[in-house]
Amino acid sequence: MVGTSDEVLLSRRVEDDEADLLMLIDELLSLTRKAVWAVDQPGGGAALVLALQWGRGQEMAHVPGLAVDRARGGYRASAGPTTATSAATPASSPTRPE
Repeated sequence: MVGTSDEVLLSRRVEDDEADLLMLIDELLSLTRKAVWAVDQPGGGAALVLALQWGRGQEMAHVPGLAVDRARGGYRASAGPTTATSAATPASSPTRPE
């Protein structure tokens, strides 16, 4: 979770599992009343997290994978798609779906 001043408030690995994702959602919502979640896939691998978020009335944003890849290049330690930098990139530049 990235705050309004780009500070990291919450960062941890989560399994692609409903119980683990719900724990993350609850943890984040205990820190803030309003959050915008960003994913780099509009479906497919993100389908579970999207369904869980929409089920809880959460606002979702889509950041296309190409935009994530290009933005990652602007970060100093851009090693690969599984780095913490890669995870923070969508959070720092979300766009709302049309």
